[in-house]
Amino acid sequence: MIAKGGTSLLQDAAVTTLIEKLFPYTTICTPNIPEVELLTGRHIKDVKDIEEAAQEILEMGVKCVVIKGGHLDGEYAIDRVYSRIDSFSLTTPRIQTKDTHGTGCTFSAALTANIAKGLSIKESIIESKKFIHLAISTPLYIGHGHGPTNHFAYNGQQGICEVEISGL
Repeated sequence: MIAKGGTSLLQDAAVTTLIEKLFPYTTICTPNIPEVELLTGRHIKDVKDIEEAAQEILEMGVKCVVIKGGHLDGEYAIDRVYSRIDSFSLTTPRIQTKDTHGTGCTFSAALTANIAKGLSIKESIIESKKFIHLAISTPLYIGHGHGPTNHFAYNGQQGICEVEISGL
């Protein structure tokens, strides 16, 4: 919905349609912080704001929301997962790199693939966090500006990386 540089990729009418027509049928929504702010009209400044926004998105009909923490400051990248039956967080060390182009699309594509492979939603989210963490932490060093993530890293590292999982 919103590019890394802050540019909106959807017209206002499309956002309304997304919320009203798609969200009631949506299993998982994976917004970053600027997207959460657009969806809810809330300014996100702390964990309490994230929790309240997640509940609002769940009330829109989404069954599970993964609020990605890449836009927040701190030494760790913390994604927060909320559903009607389970809530947890996934924490990895923040990687200082400019090679983060496509992280949101990569995460959601990995999530879709893991679900298609038959993993549970929770297992799919965890493996997708590993996938994107490895993709960011193993740069390709190509392009200018924000380079792409390394989609080969997960297989190269055999999916091995540390992700701290904790209840909310």
